[in-house]
Amino acid sequence: MKHILIILSLLYSSLLVAQEQAWVFFTEKPDWETRIETPTDFLTTKAITRKEKYNIEIDARDLPLEEDYVNEIKLATGITYLASSKWFNGVFVEGLQTDIEALTTLTYVDSVYFMDRSLNASERPATSLKPSKIDHEKFTEETTIEYGSTTTQIEQINVDGLHDLGFTGEGMTIAVMDNGFVNVDTIEAFDRARENNLLLGGYDFEDKTDDIYAHTGSHGTNVLSTMLGYIENSFAGTAIDAQYYLFRTEVDASETPKEEAYWIAATEMADSLGVDIINTSLGYSTFQDAKYNYATSDMDGETAFISQAASIALEKGMLPVTSAGNSGSSSWGIITAPADSPGTLAIGAVNYLGNVASFSSRGYSADGRVKPDVMAMGVTSSVISSSGSIATSNGTSFSGPITCGAVACLWQSLPDYAPTEIMEAVRESGHIYATPNQ
Repeated sequence: MKHILIILSLLYSSLLVAQEQAWVFFTEKPDWETRIETPTDFLTTKAITRKEKYNIEIDARDLPLEEDYVNEIKLATGITYLASSKWFNGVFVEGLQTDIEALTTLTYVDSVYFMDRSLNASERPATSLKPSKIDHEKFTEETTIEYGSTTTQIEQINVDGLHDLGFTGEGMTIAVMDNGFVNVDTIEAFDRARENNLLLGGYDFEDKTDDIYAHTGSHGTNVLSTMLGYIENSFAGTAIDAQYYLFRTEVDASETPKEEAYWIAATEMADSLGVDIINTSLGYSTFQDAKYNYATSDMDGETAFISQAASIALEKGMLPVTSAGNSGSSSWGIITAPADSPGTLAIGAVNYLGNVASFSSRGYSADGRVKPDVMAMGVTSSVISSSGSIATSNGTSFSGPITCGAVACLWQSLPDYAPTEIMEAVRESGHIYATPNQ
């Protein structure tokens, strides 16, 4: 009996190994020239207004995928549908290599790209970045906040100065991608946010549900607290008056490329909803199955689809703020995707004295660009735990959102700045901007 169980176990393991994850790209979006003339059919008014404000063209990438194509893929033999991308005009699936390759017989399927790159005949071309430029103006209104435990991380990057002038993120919308937001709907630190309708909803891409608080992941709760958390006289985030969409894209139980696909889908949804800033305390370099691993030479802003999508996000009028990664003390050493994208502000971590944290991922990018872009406090950062208590935590996971909230306040103060101009203003605020190091 033991031998039979071992054989069955080996067969089961073999089947699991044989499963592949891949993008399936479509040939077109039928009748897109006509459909694009009524953008209110596929974009919110806020999204359209944001694009108009920055002179960003609404193009075929903004259109949803052809629904009949997606539905047929979902019904294909041996295929598990995981996510869609309107920007890349395709779906992300899992299945046997032969079943995925069989999809190329469908007339509307252009090509298949396996995340195990050894199975591909060639690399898929990267996207291009097309930023825009706009003038600016300022406005002022005085306010006072008692920060309590967040005082050091707030004052270290001068967010208190913006707050004093009344810039606390009001009118800005931030999308947070993470592993879950447990208890955000109940704990005291988010009472103020709920009372002021600052939590706009979201989506769980793994469990395919609008109930963004159902999953027990708490990392997103900690991350969100550094921006939105508020306990009078004890704790205040960097953007306590911004509005937020919450997306679960990270899967704690595994590390596979589907999480990147979820992130892309969430970013596209954020774009359709009119989001201004994306916060990502996630990074990808190695996976449970080594066949999906990136090399450090892949951190060029063009190889990883998630990094390409981050560049498109900037082109579409959003500003991605991304944690640089916690690989500084490991053999990997450098930034992870999507922090390698030229379209992101990649944030490293320092301690309260401004010294670089040993764990903070270093630069440069594989193609020689300065990364991280700037740094903030990521050592003993003050956060709200999932139980609602004030705690401390380490990681670029927290220096990233601390900075993201600051960016929201800065952008509020410069409402006509384009996202590329805000990005450059933040970079230039670094104390060694003129002579950057790794």
